[in-house]
Amino acid sequence: MILDLLLGLVVNVMMVDNASGQALTKGIIMYNKIDKVKEDENLSAGLHEEANQILKDAIREAGKQ
Repeated sequence: MILDLLLGLVVNVMMVDNASGQALTKGIIMYNKIDKVKEDENLSAGLHEEANQILKDAIREAGKQ
């Protein structure tokens, strides 16, 4: 995490007056945000699926008794 911060700082300082460098930096930041959102969605979907499976198992156990 600290390495990312330092790398970002160096990239921003080196490309501060370069329009394409600023666009590149914004693109990298946006990619990281999108990637993090996708990870959160996958985690949420996985938890939802696991909860459904637990509920199904409980219903099956109740039906056997």
